[in-house]
Amino acid sequence: MIEQDVIGHLIDVERQAYDLLLDAQTEADRRKATAKEQAEKAYRAAYEQLVGELELALSEGKKQCDASRDREYDDFRNHLRSIRQDRTSFNSYLDSLYSGH
Repeated sequence: MIEQDVIGHLIDVERQAYDLLLDAQTEADRRKATAKEQAEKAYRAAYEQLVGELELALSEGKKQCDASRDREYDDFRNHLRSIRQDRTSFNSYLDSLYSGH
């Protein structure tokens, strides 16, 4: 009888230990899921902020490049307009090429 009581008690202790282990595993899983969710939110927020900053920098860089290009085109057009055209010399040169002189 005592042996059966001892065995029964050991089975009860084992069942309680299993229940404690199951509760601990459930709590650990819940905490891991919560931590993962928070980490993903923080990552997403940092990612979106970084992408926003990079897009802004790209936009500003493009504006600067466009403005620089437009200034260079304007300078080149002004340079071309400032060149004096000598049609007589140009026509003489073309005549020399075609006539073989």
